[in-house]
Parts: sequence; C-alpha cells; structure tokens
Amino acid sequence: MWSAIKWLFRTLGRVLTLLRTLLVNLFFLLALISLFILFFGEKEAPVLPATAALTLDINGPVLEQDAQTGPRRLLNKWLSGDNTPPPLTLGQIKEALAAARHDDRIKVVVLRLQNMTESSLTRLDEVGAALEAFKTSGKPVYAIGDYYTQGQYYLAAHADEVWLNPAGAVTIQGMGVYRLHYKSAFERFDITPHVFRVGTYKSFVEPYLRDDMSDESREDALRWLGQLWQHYQDNISTLRNIPADHISPGKELLLSRFRAVGGDPARYALEQGLVDKLATRHDMLRHIGEQVGWNHSAGSYQSLSVPRYLAHRSQDDSTAPAVGLITASGAIMSGEPAPNTISDERLARLIDQARRDNDLNALVLRIDSPGGSAFAAEQIRAALLRFKESGKPLVVSMGSTAASGGYWIAADADKIYAAPTTLTGSIGVFGLFLTFEDALAKLGLNTDGVGTTDFVGAGLTTGLPEHARELIQLGVEHTYDQFVTLVANGRELKPEQVEAAAQGHVWTGTDAQALGLVDELGYLDDALAGAAELAGLAEYRVKKVLLPRSPKDLLMEQLLESNIDARALLQASLPEALQPAGEQLGRELDALSRFNDIRGQYVLCVECQEF
Repeated sequence: MWSAIKWLFRTLGRVLTLLRTLLVNLFFLLALISLFILFFGEKEAPVLPATAALTLDINGPVLEQDAQTGPRRLLNKWLSGDNTPPPLTLGQIKEALAAARHDDRIKVVVLRLQNMTESSLTRLDEVGAALEAFKTSGKPVYAIGDYYTQGQYYLAAHADEVWLNPAGAVTIQGMGVYRLHYKSAFERFDITPHVFRVGTYKSFVEPYLRDDMSDESREDALRWLGQLWQHYQDNISTLRNIPADHISPGKELLLSRFRAVGGDPARYALEQGLVDKLATRHDMLRHIGEQVGWNHSAGSYQSLSVPRYLAHRSQDDSTAPAVGLITASGAIMSGEPAPNTISDERLARLIDQARRDNDLNALVLRIDSPGGSAFAAEQIRAALLRFKESGKPLVVSMGSTAASGGYWIAADADKIYAAPTTLTGSIGVFGLFLTFEDALAKLGLNTDGVGTTDFVGAGLTTGLPEHARELIQLGVEHTYDQFVTLVANGRELKPEQVEAAAQGHVWTGTDAQALGLVDELGYLDDALAGAAELAGLAEYRVKKVLLPRSPKDLLMEQLLESNIDARALLQASLPEALQPAGEQLGRELDALSRFNDIRGQYVLCVECQEF
C-alpha cells in the first residue's frame, strides 16, 4: 500500500517536471521565433520625407564590417533599456553619402559624433573623403555637439560649420603608446616568463621582461606616432585654415591662452578657430530645422539616419563584370569564427569560394588586422596562393592596420594598396609562456613524476628546462626566416632588403611604400579600381564574397555565440577612478585571451591596434 502511494507521487512528480520542462522549452522556442522575425524578417522600406537632413549619428567606432550581434545580446539591450543604434560601418557611411550627394531630398548632412569612440585615422580619412565628395554638390555639412574628443573633432573638421555647446570643449591631447609592465609584479609573485622572439623592435613581449619601454621600442614608436600626429595636424590645419599652434600649442602657450579666456574651454575653441559658433542644443537643432523642416512629433529637425536612408535604396542590378571583395578584420586566429577575429578556417573558405566563382574577375582582400597566430596566417596565405593559381588578379587593400600576421597574408598579392596612415610591417615573431613553479613551491606544492623522454613534464607547474627553451627559440627563428623569405618572394625583393625593413619595425603606409612593402598609397576604392584594371575591365561592380547560410544556420550560429566579454566585466567591476587602468589591463587580457597558436608562435603588433 505504502509503496503504491510512493509510486503514485513519484510518477506525478515526474509528469509535473516533464510538463514544466515542455512549457519552458515552448516559451523559449516562441521567444526565439519572435526574435528571429523581429530582427531578421523582411521589412518594408520606409517612406522618406520630401526634404530632410542625412544625420551621421555614429555610435562606437567606425567599423570595417558589421558587428556580430546575436539574439541574446539584442534581448539584453532591450531588457536594459539600451536603445542606442549599432555602430556604423565604413561601407554604410560611404554608400549613404554617395547617394545623398545626388538626392534632391537630402538638403544637408549633419555630423552628430557625441557617442563616437576613438576610431583610426585611416577610417576617418575615408569618411572625410566621402564628406568632401558630398560637399561638391553645394550642400552644406554641419557638425553639432556638446563637446568633441580628438577623434570626433578630426571628423567634424570636414564640416562647413562646426557648432559647440557653450558649456562644452574640444579636447585635443596628442597620440601615445602606453602599456602596463609586469617584471616586478612577476618577481613579487614568483611567476616565470619564458619569452622567445626574433626582431629587435618586436615590443609586444617587453612588458613581461621589463618595467619600462626599451630605447629601441621608444625610438620606433616615436617615429610612426610622429608621422600620424603630423598627418592629424596638417589635415585640420588645411580644413579649418588655421595655424598648427592653434591645434596643438606647447604647454606654456596653451596655458597663457586659457588664462586669457578665463579658463573657458568653449570660448578658447572659438577664438582659436577650432569651431565656428557656440550654441545651445535647441539652437543647433532649430538652425538645421529652418533648412530642412521640423518634425514636431520627434521634437527635432527632419532627419534620416544612415540605416533608414539605406533601407530605402534599391539594390544594385548592374550587369557589369564583378570584382570580389572580402573584408578580414580583427586578430588572426585558428579555428571557428569568434567576434572581432579573423578565423583562418572561415577566411580560407571565403577565398576558395571566390576562386570557384566564375562571376568574379578579380579579388580585393581588405585587411584590417594587427596579426595573431603564425599558423593561422599561413593557412590563409595558402588559400590565397590557391586563388592566384586561378589566374585572377589578387589585390590587397590595407585598412588601419595590416601588420605582422596582417602583412604575412598580404605579401603575395599582385598589388598592395595602403593609406598613408596605415600601420604595417612589424615583421617579427615571438613566443610567450608563463610558468608558476616558484610560486607553487612557496605554497608547498611541488610537481614530480617520471617520463620516457627529456621533453615530458615541462609546463606550467614545472617550468621549462634549457633544452626545451632552446628548441622553442629555434622554432621561432625558423618562423622568422620563413616570414622574411615569403615577403622577399611575394614582393620580389632581396632578403637583405626585407631584413632591413624587418626586425619588428612598424611602418606607416608612406614609409612602407618607400621600402617596397606596398605598391600604391590609396584607399579601398583605389584598390577596387586597381583590381579591375589588372583584370582588364573598363567598368565593374563590387560583389561581396559571403558564405551561404540558411536561416537555421544563422540562428544557431548566433545562439551559440559567446556572450561573455572579459574586458566589459573587468571595467564594470572597477570604481570610476580606476576605469582607465582597467581599460588598459583589459586590452592586455583581451590580447592574451586570443593566444591559441598550436606552436605558441605569434606574428602580432599589439600597439598597432589603437591607431
């Protein structure tokens, strides 16, 4: 009797558990379907107003390609009340400005850069060129803002008029490279760094060996930083028609000018010619509304965002011959794709698809990468060599950075284009291991055992014996020799010429052209035109090379996307006063988290990523 009652309740409990599980799964499935329809379903093109301003409201950095955003992240944004639009890509901005130039409905372009984070000079130069092309239509460009950071102002300087809030400021500080150094900390906590490198100027590993920057790294960084900073000042001086000391005066001159305006940064910016007018937010909006009309429901001028404007654009139905375009942005890694990285497997599949596509007459590979895994870079290079066997021209367009591993995959192109401010080169190799045998020994923890060879047992808890260190160093030297050789063969240079440009030196695009590392100074559009010319095309259309994915594949890929951001977690856990240090440490952790080379060998230029 008692056993029957227990069986009844146990069975009832199992049924209730099953029902609860089914209901939860059903609810989750319905939520997924709703999200999929909401974010990926077909949407009707919006009706545009008769007259409007095209507003470049840039949130975050200007991206090379679309940010990867899964349903979970979108749901988190919605639950948190975050309604900021996603970052704009360089391609979106250029396409919108090119269309608006000939669109009678668009009367002005407005730059609202308040939420734009620091973006590379190279990308901002490309946006600036698109703005200058728009201005040939005779339509004005306005920049309106409460304040302008250094990068925001660099873009705002292209406007016909720059307006600033009377309570705001223009902040121009300069450029620098600063990194945390760990030598003393490692000694304090008995952590042993094992560093292997070839390249006097391969500075990534220095913070693990020193407490300060070496003279060689300081010299190398000051050289290319000085060129970028001069480029910044020259462009603003030309665009604003003001002398250089109004942009970046010495400290004494800056202080004397600030004293003269009573410490008012907005008035200082106006008197130095950095801005044209001081106005409140309301007055700024009203001024633009007088030209394009007022949207009473929005309480602002008639405005079109870049995504809304592009949604109304018809698809290109040109039948001209195609030039393929692949964008490779991020650190180079092995294996399946991860956000903000270049997967060797995925990029190789894209390149192979371009090779088999009979519709493509040439291929442009757009590279924006500081490098990464030497093994992964070689897998991508092998795919590019297979592409060249098809006889189709291969052209590389370097974005902000194509250094170290980024240059490894570029070297065999038929033609290489770089912007003057591109950071490239950094031809060097390193390996890095941290072991904790001394720290563990202080805690009374010792590793012991037996092995059949002299190479068994070396690792985190035992350290690296001399013969293991020598073996790893020989492997790093071999990879460096391989790097120099492939550059010499790809660029048709003598090994000694490559060696003079190697040793981990970072070069701007201008210097790289003089050294023979790149062929032409130019941007993506120049590279596309160059590829068409190599293919003998009088006219061409651009065809992006994309892997085919079914809706199911897309949904599953985004559902499985990792939602953990170590840098964001670190930042959120720190007091506001420590946020800058947290951001710097976060960058270091981010770089370390991407180390997955199967041989522990890396071709990476970390300092290049910030410019």
